[in-house]
Amino acid sequence: MLLAACGGGGGSGGTGAVSLAITDAPVDGVDQVWVQFEAVELKPKNGSAIRFEFDTPLSVDLKTLTGSNTEVLLNSEEVPAGEYNWIRLIVNADFDGEPDSYVMTDMGELVEIRVPSGELKLVSGFTVVQGGEASFVIDWNLRMGLTRPPGLPGYLLKPAHRIVDLQEYGGIEGTVDTALLTHESCTSDMNTGEGNEVYVFAGAGVTPDDVDDVDPEPVTTARVMLNEDSGNYEYSLPFMAPGTYTVAFTCQAGDDISPDPTVLPPPDPAADNVIEFTPGIDVTVVAEQTETVNFPGPI
Repeated sequence: MLLAACGGGGGSGGTGAVSLAITDAPVDGVDQVWVQFEAVELKPKNGSAIRFEFDTPLSVDLKTLTGSNTEVLLNSEEVPAGEYNWIRLIVNADFDGEPDSYVMTDMGELVEIRVPSGELKLVSGFTVVQGGEASFVIDWNLRMGLTRPPGLPGYLLKPAHRIVDLQEYGGIEGTVDTALLTHESCTSDMNTGEGNEVYVFAGAGVTPDDVDDVDPEPVTTARVMLNEDSGNYEYSLPFMAPGTYTVAFTCQAGDDISPDPTVLPPPDPAADNVIEFTPGIDVTVVAEQTETVNFPGPI
């Protein structure tokens, strides 16, 4: 699947392994979001970048990678032990007439995607221990990153992301009362779940807000879907770094328009949308545990 290419050196001696997968926070209004990955690069603190290139470019529909669904990019690949500065994902995504990366809209239209500079760079240092393995999941947040600016021939997919260390992570899950999903103010689709989202913000006591390039911005979001076995409407956030968060539900997430990165200076005023949320609930995530946060109906 991969060709471990040139580069590297400068490690502390010996080797370890790196695993890397990608997941996604959901977005509304599109059926598919295909991104073609060409290579993954890792930069040792001392030495040149190590490049892992796919034998055949890997095409992934990010829209399918919600909840616990992931796509593996690196699977226990051997690398020199030592400190690393960054991870870079190289993608084929531009307005070039080649349908390598594209959106399929809910109207059946195929529209090309451009990822600025053709890469996603994660500047988050990590260490590979000799004989050990460093394992990460990248959450590429489509709700915050995917936008279709006027005047451009397609979508822009900004590098809105976070990286979670799978050596130390927890989760959040819960249910949402049906009364909140069917309130007269809702603009969501009960059949597909689009528009019904739980937003997560870093820190306690945060007043929930939409995605608008102005703090507070959500760390990630999760779709609320019917569990046919339990009969409950549920959400799941399985990849959360330990820490304190504020979570809130909205049934108007479909009205949350991502900021246009071509608007200068930012922020994009058109992205300041009035979204109604439930009051925020504080939750502390602990490694190797899943916290339960339920959203009851109005009293």
